[in-house]
Amino acid sequence: MNAEAALAIPASIDGLEFVMISSSGSAVSDESPTRFRYQQLGQMIWGAYIGDTVQLGRFVGRRDGDVVTICFAHKPIDGGEVVLGMAESTLRRADDGKLYLDEVFEKDGEPHVSACVEVEPLAAWPALDPAHTSEPRMDGTAFVLKSSTASTVSDNPTRFEFNENSGIIWGEYFGDTVTGGRCVGRYSDGVLQEYFVHHVVASDATLLGDSTTTIKPVEDGRFELIEDFVLDGVPGFSVCVQVD
Repeated sequence: MNAEAALAIPASIDGLEFVMISSSGSAVSDESPTRFRYQQLGQMIWGAYIGDTVQLGRFVGRRDGDVVTICFAHKPIDGGEVVLGMAESTLRRADDGKLYLDEVFEKDGEPHVSACVEVEPLAAWPALDPAHTSEPRMDGTAFVLKSSTASTVSDNPTRFEFNENSGIIWGEYFGDTVTGGRCVGRYSDGVLQEYFVHHVVASDATLLGDSTTTIKPVEDGRFELIEDFVLDGVPGFSVCVQVD
C-alpha cells in the first residue's frame, strides 16, 4: 500500500471503533472514555457506544461522503433518563496518520462539539444485563406493517425486530419497499420516540426519519404500534401488529 492510499479516508467504517478524546458536553475520562462501534452498509450507519458517562447507547444514521449524520439514544451511568440527540461528524485523517471524527452534536437541545479517534476494536463488548429490561417487554419482539400512508402494504409486509435494555429500544426492519433499515429510540409513558434510517428498493435511496409511536395492547395480549412519522421531510401514519 502506498503512502497516499494509507492516508485515504476509508469508503466504509464498518467495524471501526473510536474513543472520545474531547467534548464540550462533559469531562472525558482518561481511564474509560466513551467508545463507539460503527457499522456501515451502503450509506446506512448504525452502532453502539459505552463508557465514561454512558451506561448504554445506540445510534442510527447516514453517511454522505466524509460526513456522518446520526441520531442517538443513551442511558446515563448516573441513572438519569434516556438522552436523545443528533450529531454530524466529519471523518478526517490527521498528520499523525490516525482517523478522527470531528463532531457537532445536540444533547437535550444544547449544542456541543467533540472529537474521537480510531482505536483497536475490543475483542468482545460487554454483555447486556437482562435485569435492565423494562415494561412493556419489547426485547425480542417482532411486528409487521399492517397499514401505512407512505405506501401500499404488500403480501410481504415490512417486518420490525426490536431489542430493549435500560429504556433504549433499537432494532432492524426489512421487507416490502425496504431493503433494510435500523431504528433507535426511548420508551416513556406509553410512547416510543424513535429515529430510523432505511434503504428504499424503488429509488435506491437511503432515507432518515423520526417517529412518535404509541404502544397499544390488544385483546389477545399482543401489542400494536400506532405511529406518526416523518420520512425524508414527509409526514405519515402507520400501524404495525405484533407477530410470533
